[in-house]
Amino acid sequence: MARPREFDQEAALSKAMDLFWQKGYERTSIQDLVEHTGVHRGSLYDTFGDKNQLFLSCLDRFRETSKDRTMGLLEEAGDPKEALQRYFSRLIDIAMNEETGRRGCLIANTAMELGAMDPTVSRRIEAYTLDMEVRFTNFLMRAQQQGSLKSKHSVRELARFLLSTRNGLYVLAKSVTDRKVLEDAVNVALSVFK
Repeated sequence: MARPREFDQEAALSKAMDLFWQKGYERTSIQDLVEHTGVHRGSLYDTFGDKNQLFLSCLDRFRETSKDRTMGLLEEAGDPKEALQRYFSRLIDIAMNEETGRRGCLIANTAMELGAMDPTVSRRIEAYTLDMEVRFTNFLMRAQQQGSLKSKHSVRELARFLLSTRNGLYVLAKSVTDRKVLEDAVNVALSVFK
């Protein structure tokens, strides 16, 4: 008879996700995961499979739980340009947070590290990216209905531009210490509004 699992799987998955987020896939060893989660190697393998399978589970968890918490700012009533300004301001706060080591976005980090090398990871990145694009599209459609957009570009093109700006800010914040650099990029994004 199999022994019951003696650890909280959700907590272990959260801790593993945090470690991958902090160090990246390649720089995270199984021993690192054992130490960080407090779960024995055999139990990790029995529950999650190998390191790659555990990482994929972490990406799935991130997609399910995060949905980019700051996106809620875009769903608030009011002026869309102001909502987008609040969204990007909050994103910059998160991206430049020294307490988290400026770890960026797990999905953007993974795209840079593994995106082109692992088709299974690429599919997960693409699914998350599509989620984000849809949320930006919905936001922009509401702004368009309010008459707030002034761009000659389609809502879809603008959504992809905002998505690129979002990801670029996370990446840029890893190496830039001057917040104004990121704010300048945001100012261009805001220029699509009246």
